[in-house]
Amino acid sequence: EGILKGEDRDRINVLFLGMPGVPHPAPFLTDTLILLSVKPTTRELGLLSLPRDLLVQIPGQNAYTKINSLYHAHGRDPALIREKVEEITSQRVDYYLAMDLGAIEQVVDTLGGLNVLVPEDVNDPRFPGENGLEMFSVEKGWRYFDGTTVQRYLRTRHSEGGDFARMRQQQAVLEALRKKVFGLHVLYDFPTIASIYRTLASHIQTDIDEAAIKRFYDIAKTISYDTVIQKVVDGDPNDPDSILKSKTFPLGGASAFVLVPKTGDFDYYSIREVAEKIFE
Repeated sequence: EGILKGEDRDRINVLFLGMPGVPHPAPFLTDTLILLSVKPTTRELGLLSLPRDLLVQIPGQNAYTKINSLYHAHGRDPALIREKVEEITSQRVDYYLAMDLGAIEQVVDTLGGLNVLVPEDVNDPRFPGENGLEMFSVEKGWRYFDGTTVQRYLRTRHSEGGDFARMRQQQAVLEALRKKVFGLHVLYDFPTIASIYRTLASHIQTDIDEAAIKRFYDIAKTISYDTVIQKVVDGDPNDPDSILKSKTFPLGGASAFVLVPKTGDFDYYSIREVAEKIFE
């Protein structure tokens, strides 16, 4: 009763996919890909972020794409992205949760806003606003964001570090959410969690049913949130330890910027090692 997939392995893996959602351009590209792993016996949570520009071979085809288009290209059926993430990480994906930014906006406003530790200045003179391009800027340091600002912060592409900065921005928002949720002790109130979840139903696609949510909730209450492990797989040229590198590759008849492992375009050994050892 109430046993989740993965509990027998002492590692429950949930693939989290974040999308811009309608009405944004390319609404179903999964620009945020995070494998969340829970180790029930030690009450640990690990987050492994994969970059949206990772070059992949489309399962069952002699064709290539960026990993962030697999979900969209397959009619928002998670089978392809699930299979690919399992191949890349050598981890079984037990569940998936695809969410658009409208959900984040609602959650943040429900929680009364977020204090986010912004890692880098953002100055985006070409942010796509409701009336064309506009300026969006945030200074680094502690900033208070409402739901709309969080959504814009997650969507902007014009930090100094480009895509790698975006991944750090995502991590900063996740960290702020974590602090807020556990600071408010919302977790000790299952009806609130269930009602937030139902409110978000139109923004979420998942195979986690309500019985599984209750079990996740029971486990989540016991997790030690000051020890959450966050790993980012990226190709940041300023980081000598990054396991990916950038290159150009022909996609869709044009030359595209992609990320590949330094050891070979489809040699995922180094990513598997990070995924395997996330709790060590």
